Amino acid sequence: MKSQKYNFDMDVVSGTYAGELALPYVTAAITGAETLKNNRARLMEGVVAKAVINNVAFDQQGGGATVIQAASCAGTDGANTQLTEQLITLTDLMVKEVICRKTIFPTFMAAQGRMRRDGNIPPDFAEFLLASTAAQAANDVESLIWTGSSPFGTGLLSANGTFDITNVRASQMGGFAEADLDSVGAFTKATILNALNAVFETAAATPGILLQPGAGFYLSYEAFAFFQQAIAAQSTTEGYNQQLLTPTYLGYPVYPTAGIPNTADIIAFTYPNNVVVATNAYTGNEAAALIPVYQYDGSDNVKVTMDFAIGVNVAVPGDGVVGFDFTA
Repeated sequence: MKSQKYNFDMDVVSGTYAGELALPYVTAAITGAETLKNNRARLMEGVVAKAVINNVAFDQQGGGATVIQAASCAGTDGANTQLTEQLITLTDLMVKEVICRKTIFPTFMAAQGRMRRDGNIPPDFAEFLLASTAAQAANDVESLIWTGSSPFGTGLLSANGTFDITNVRASQMGGFAEADLDSVGAFTKATILNALNAVFETAAATPGILLQPGAGFYLSYEAFAFFQQAIAAQSTTEGYNQQLLTPTYLGYPVYPTAGIPNTADIIAFTYPNNVVVATNAYTGNEAAALIPVYQYDGSDNVKVTMDFAIGVNVAVPGDGVVGFDFTA
């Protein structure tokens, strides 16, 4: 018998993107997060469910050399090498947004003529909806990886979106050295340099951190603004008062981080390769879809959905400092 195709009186455009076809949208929703977009973290792609980060650690015994010993015929095994592991567990996430065509389509099509009301969504408009949704999802991902807010798991600086002693210590950076900022008080233009200095002094106690490429301070945009004001007040020359695009403190970059809330007076000092974000991109398990629901429910809506998974951790738990009021 001749095969037949039944459309049930609906002309539905192909709008499901799976595997490689979903990558432009799903990866944009993940890598569009500011921390990843600016290369302030290490991205691991192609992870299924879990990933293990292996590191080689060396124990220094007795305050002497770690792996060097006096020359001899046979030598003695120093037994100072240890293999450490950090586990990243991915959390399955989804996006599901209902968008009314008439609120967006006229603006999008203003330069192209009248709004179409047939059964098709122009490809450019479909890409616009998917890209716009992915951009907003990227903003949410940025917040989730740092705060650990629902529906995500443990974040880099908080276990559940709350910034208190318990949740900061239970975060993925909870193993970092602590710089207690109790004496500093709330972050302001007058106190932010004291906070940065306290964090730096703690980091200097582990010199290896200071030598890592990109090592710097991660803080909120409000704290970053206080920092800009503070260093601008140190001089009246053009360089301070006209451009503060890449400021540093004691030679180390200060990273404004959208994922750290302005309400959280907290600073992390570490390096980008130690901050790890894993995703299931390129596994074939990611998906994106644009569903023209207006064709069968009488509305003027389309649905944008995405499915992906992400997880975060640090590679070396001891390679960092968290500055926070640990007495509150």
